[in-house]
Amino acid sequence: MPAALHAGTFLIFSAMVLLIVASISAPTIAKIDFLSIPLNNGSSVNFGTLGYCILNPDGNSCTPTGVGYKIGNEINALNIGSFGTAKAASLHGLTEGLILHQIGAGIAAIAFLLAVCSHRLGYLIASAVAFIAFLFSLAAMIIDFIVFGSIKDHVHKNGGTAKYGNAIWIVLAATILLFFASIATCFACVTARRRTRSSKINNNY
Repeated sequence: MPAALHAGTFLIFSAMVLLIVASISAPTIAKIDFLSIPLNNGSSVNFGTLGYCILNPDGNSCTPTGVGYKIGNEINALNIGSFGTAKAASLHGLTEGLILHQIGAGIAAIAFLLAVCSHRLGYLIASAVAFIAFLFSLAAMIIDFIVFGSIKDHVHKNGGTAKYGNAIWIVLAATILLFFASIATCFACVTARRRTRSSKINNNY
């Protein structure tokens, strides 16, 4: 197996793990978050893909896990400015797109299994599936920066503080890895087939 195939498989695996980590962000794991807003009482609000958590010194309080949540309403409840009804509804709709992280992780897992269990043509299929995972991850990343970037700007404009969490950079890294993984796997497979074909031709002479 060409070294580049090993590299491509490793990149797919790494991206899959990163997307899984991002997928289990708050409220599943409170300290993995896309955006964190510290509060004056020492608490903080951490937002994830399927909900958010309020981290208190004496314990955490998290929303139930679900697709889409009313992030604008939570900002309004914190008294850091207020979103209009239309903006809050728009943000709520966008949070439903955060499920793309889980979908991207699942597709990356399929690409990894194909890369591990396949030969030649199978690697091309794995490369194509990895590219599909890249597209899902890219779409998820764009939604991340739109939703959480919008919240971050709103909080700063109203005298508060907000910072991007570790999960948003994890998704960025996973997206980059999937892009290069799809290219590396495809390129290595094509060059391997060319070498095999050349070897057969040489053996015939």
